Parts: sequence; C-alpha cells; structure tokens
Amino acid sequence: MTSVIPSPNMNHLWAKLLVEELVRNGVCGFCISPGSRSTPLALAVSDQKEIIHHIHVDERGMGFYALNWAKATGKPTALICTSGTAVANYFPSVVEASLSRVPLIIITADRPPELLQCGANQAIEQINIFGTYVRWSFTLPCPDSDITPTVVLTTAGQAVYRACRAPAGPVHINCMFREPLEPIEVEGDIPQNYTQPIEFWLANKKPFTRWNLPESRLTTEQEIFVLDKIETVREGLLVIGELRREKEIRSAYHLAQSLHWPVFPDVTSGLRLGNKTDFSVPYYDQMLLVPEFLEEFNPKFVLHLGGTITSKRLLEFLERNRPEYMLVTDHPLRTDPIHRVTYRFETDLSSFCSWLAPAMRRRDVYPWGLETVEWSQKIDTIIDKWAESQEFLNEITIARFISQWKPIESDLFLGNSMPIRDADMYGSIHGTNGLVFANRGASGIDGTIASSAGFSFARKRIITAIIGDLSALHDLNSFPLLSQKGVHVILIIINNNGGGIFSFLPISAYPETFEKYFGMPHGYHFDCIAKMFDIDFSVVHKPDELKKNYQNALKKGVSKIIEVATNRSENLKLHKDLQSIIKKELKKEFKKNNH
Repeated sequence: MTSVIPSPNMNHLWAKLLVEELVRNGVCGFCISPGSRSTPLALAVSDQKEIIHHIHVDERGMGFYALNWAKATGKPTALICTSGTAVANYFPSVVEASLSRVPLIIITADRPPELLQCGANQAIEQINIFGTYVRWSFTLPCPDSDITPTVVLTTAGQAVYRACRAPAGPVHINCMFREPLEPIEVEGDIPQNYTQPIEFWLANKKPFTRWNLPESRLTTEQEIFVLDKIETVREGLLVIGELRREKEIRSAYHLAQSLHWPVFPDVTSGLRLGNKTDFSVPYYDQMLLVPEFLEEFNPKFVLHLGGTITSKRLLEFLERNRPEYMLVTDHPLRTDPIHRVTYRFETDLSSFCSWLAPAMRRRDVYPWGLETVEWSQKIDTIIDKWAESQEFLNEITIARFISQWKPIESDLFLGNSMPIRDADMYGSIHGTNGLVFANRGASGIDGTIASSAGFSFARKRIITAIIGDLSALHDLNSFPLLSQKGVHVILIIINNNGGGIFSFLPISAYPETFEKYFGMPHGYHFDCIAKMFDIDFSVVHKPDELKKNYQNALKKGVSKIIEVATNRSENLKLHKDLQSIIKKELKKEFKKNNH
C-alpha cells in the first residue's frame, strides 16, 4: 500500500487515512460520483493506483452498481459522493442493501457545522439521514490537529466490521470538510509529530485494529435437536430460497439428494434453472393452482434453507397448512412474512448442509411425495410444447427460452415485477448452472441496469439481464455503465408499454381508471437511447430472432440491448391460457391415479 504521507493539508491527510484503512480492512473497491465537497476523498482514492474504482455521474445508479458488486463478491464496496441531495440519491440502494444484507460503506462529504441550517449552498441535514436502514453511522468532524489520527482509523475499521457482521448491510460515514478542498499546501495545518501515534501502522500494510467476525455454528445440543426432528419426519418438504455462493448451492444440492424429500427451489436458489436434484419440483407454483394437488399434498414438516421465496402461492399454501417449519439462514433477521416459522437457526448454510447430509444418508428413508416430481416433469413437457407452438415471443417464452439458451459462462439477473415471476414459474429446469440475482430486499424496479453492470464486473462474467420497460426508463442514467471496461451485459428489455404486472391485479377490472393510473402507457422505445450511449441494439419479435441476436451478443464480448415488444392484455390472457392447460392436464393425472 502506498504511504499516505506527505499530504498537503489536514483534509487530504484524513481522507487518505480513511481510504487506506478501509482497503486494509477488506473493501474491494470504490464507486465515486463527482462533486466538490468530496474532493479530498476522491483524490485519496485516485492517488492509490492499485485501488479499483469506478466513476459515474448518477449517485442512484452508482449505489446499485456498488450493491451488486458487493453482493457478488461478498466483500464490502464503498460509495463516495458530495454533500446535499447527492446523498439522498443513495437512499434506494441503501434500503435494498439493508433488506438484502449486502455490505456497503457509504461515505458522504458534508458541509461544516457553521454552514448547516443557515441557507448555505448544497447543505442539508446528513447526520442519520438513512435512519434505521444502516447498521451503523458516524460523523467525522472537520479534520483537526487536536484529534488524534487513530480516530479516523478506528472509524474505518468499525465501519467495515459493522457492515460485514451478520446481518450484513450498509454503514454511513459522514465526513465534514472545511475549505480548502483542493490539494493545496496549508502551512502549519499538520503539526510535525501529528502522525506519531500511527507510525507502526504506516510501517506495515495491516489494519490498525484487527476485527474478527464471529462464526455462527450450531451447538452440540442444537445439532441433536435438529437430527431428532428431521430423522423422524415421514412427510417432509425442502424449500430452498435465495443462495448467493456456489459453495452454498453445492452443499444444498447434496443435502437435497440425501433427504429424499420433494424439493421446492426458488428461482434465486441456483437449483431452479439448472443443477437439478433427483427430487426437484421446479413447477410447484403451477401445481399449487390445482385443487386436487392442494388436497393431496400435505407436508407435516418444512425445512427452509436460505433467503425468501418468490412464489406468493407457496407462502399462502404454507400459511394455510401450518406444518412444522424450520428456517435455517445465516443472519438474525426475521424473514418470516407469513409468521409460521416454528424453529429458527442462524448458522453458516454450507456448514449446516455439509454436516446434515451424511447423517441423512444413514437414516431410514420414508418415500413420500415423490409423485410430485413426476407431476412437475409433466408440467415441464406441457410448457415446452406450449412454448414451441408460439409464433411470436411473449413474456413467458422469453423466460423459458433464455433459461434454456443461457450458456454456463453467463449468470442471470432478473428484474422485479414480472421477469422474476415468469422465470420462477416457467423457466426451464434443464438450463445451465449459474447464479441468479435479483434485488428482492425491497423488490423495487429501480437500479436494475446499474445492478446488472455491477454484477457483471464483480463476477467477471457475461450477465444476461431481463427487465421491464418501466425498470429501464427508471434507470436511464445507468446505460453508460454497460459500456464500462469489464462489463458485459446482454440486456433484454420487455416493452409492454407500461406496468404489465398491474394487469394481474384486481384493479385491472376497473378500466375507467386502470389504464391512466396503473397501466401508464408511455409509447417509448429504446433504439434512440442505445444509439445515444453507443450500445449495440436490436428489436426482435420471434423466437428465432431472439436466439440469433442473443447468441451473437454472447460471442461479441460487448454489452447489447435486445428489445422485445409485448402486449399487456394479451400477456394476461396467455398466462391464463397456459395455466388452464396445466390444470386440465394435471387433473387428468389425478383422475387416472385415483382409479
């Protein structure tokens, strides 16, 4: 690490101390939005050439870029912005980071106290601006030679520790600066012996304070309890929610193989669109539409691994049936929207699965519910046949075909509203492995383009992103991020000229207000936007056109936008038609089995 001294003035010395100690504590990169008050912080990053950093004009997009960079690596990223409303533009990404437990270090430059609440330019109340959505916040006063430099170093260390300790999440360091902000020499600003308390730190590359994250493992008594519970279960169900690490996905796979229970994998689990277990029931959401299935399938015990699940129908099913419900996650937050969890364990997921799987292989197996695997396979055939019969692309077939065509070297990012739901309901189980990311903490539609770009940079992989038109319009400022070095995103924009998901809600039965206030038709297309930002662009209408453009984009190594126009009312009808076919065919199966 480059020496942080000499520095021209105290502002720049404190900024350099802060940045270097963040890096020493494991911050993997910095995302900077330009501004004047943050000059010392930005220059502290730029002075150290080995620090990975990105610059983008829009704080909201930069926040989501950093969020998915951190989510993909598991390491904290830092955000730097100037004072005023620039800070407020981080709020959506801070909320998402908080709810999805992603370590972010928010560093905001601030005006000095004498410029607050007096009408000074670009001065707002920034202390505690993010409220309860940050794990920790601290305001560093204006740099002062009467304050020991160790304060800056321990602030940085505490910030990283609090961001990474479960539940991981954002922290906020608010940095007040008086002028001068530029790197000009200020005689006598830094006393001669000011850095003496940190001489040992300057002489090495280690953090000032070595923070040790606690490990979360089950106690012997807890292991005995879990074994006693699960070994006696005859009618069990394994639900797998969001998993973010390949190691977690592999260990969950091996546990599923050992349990011999039906497996309901969420689309973000890494076990839904590929990596199929022998007991996978990928189309459980559609099976829950069939009354006969609801009558027959009645698990007495649920083991839920990982994060939340996308399917509302599954949540409603579990709420009605009230099985014993064991949730195993790596954080202490109450992720229990139906308030049905009866046993809750906070532990490392990979370790839990790796410990439990061998024990399950030694127990007596009670075959139960395995007919659900066959029913799910039947639905897979139905969807395949239906999709192949469609002459033009629709929102179901986009999810279906992309999940089949996505190569092993590409991960998937799914926008909220319909893209993630369609992939969860109709994505192919025969697709390739890979991580599937979505911003499901707050489930907003903002920051999706920036998110996919940050995901791509962090993973050093092609990201196939499927988002809606409103999400794209919401994040127009982030299109330039697709052209950044190290970013390769194939962005598929489903343009249904408004809010397609609202067509599925009861409000759509009120046409006199629905279209104006909920459908929100805009009439925009994205060819001119792509041209403005010099991004390759295509419009497709048919499956073979999508396949050709998608596969060409995979080979080129640069980002591309593919727009697919769909119709909202037709999309609703197609969903209902396919679900009617599925229900009809499954009812035949039940009738056949009962005779």
